[in-house]
Amino acid sequence: MEFTAAIMMGTIIISVSGFLHLYGAYQDRKWLFYLFKPVTTLSIVVLCWSLAPTIDDYVWLILLGLLLSTLGDIFLMLPKDRFIPGLLSFLLAHVVYIIAFSMRIDLTYTWSLILPLSVIAIIYLKMLWPSLAEMKIPVFVYMSIIVVMAWISGERYFSLSDSASLYAFIGAIIFLFSDATLAFDRFKQQFHSAYAVIIVSYYLAQYFIALSVS
Repeated sequence: MEFTAAIMMGTIIISVSGFLHLYGAYQDRKWLFYLFKPVTTLSIVVLCWSLAPTIDDYVWLILLGLLLSTLGDIFLMLPKDRFIPGLLSFLLAHVVYIIAFSMRIDLTYTWSLILPLSVIAIIYLKMLWPSLAEMKIPVFVYMSIIVVMAWISGERYFSLSDSASLYAFIGAIIFLFSDATLAFDRFKQQFHSAYAVIIVSYYLAQYFIALSVS
């Protein structure tokens, strides 16, 4: 994929919007915080749309995943805790991504990918488990789905071996890291820079997934 003026301009807009959201989060500028979180994700939607050579089923699914993620963004940033609706929105987004990544490939089982993902997920879940209380089942289901998404994106890259599928794989792995950080901060131990790590990795994940339509 060539880095055209549209990609560079879109990347700049997404970066500035994401920075303004983070600035609002850490400087208690609520209007910046509330405005630029969904604006950043919607900017990624626009970039995705503009990059697609044709609007086929894969592109529609990626766009739907991004829009569901935007809905999740809105739920998670509301003043009152909307963690469950936010979790459900992102769960649906991951399911949509799984369907998209499964398209046009013969699904194989690369154990050198499946085993590390599974082992890391089991160890991480075991670490969080005592702190999850009534969230044990929702977190288990969500973690399972996002691990499957990372696995399917990897299988897609191994099957197609092109830059677009590589972007999807990179995005899925970064998404896994972002959600793992979110879970650690929420359920295990909070730390000051957690939100910056979560949001930067989250936007990077969605950005790379959006690039996969090119």
